[in-house]
Amino acid sequence: MQRVIGLESALPLLAGAAPSIGTGFAAAAMFLKSQTTYNLTSPGTAYYLLVALGLITALGIIASALPLLKRITGPEDARSG
Repeated sequence: MQRVIGLESALPLLAGAAPSIGTGFAAAAMFLKSQTTYNLTSPGTAYYLLVALGLITALGIIASALPLLKRITGPEDARSG
């Protein structure tokens, strides 16, 4: 059950990260082209490390919440009365 909950949380996070990064680059490129004479260059290693660190942190938060979720939604805590 925890595996399913983890996937239901992590998959949308990871699936949304890629289009968000692409949209950010596209918006930056369009702004630079329309408002300045600068060209968009590939970000450095620090950018990719920060993105990876953010995703790892978010996945860690999801993983750390799973034991609490298991404890409060376990069969012994589900009462029907």
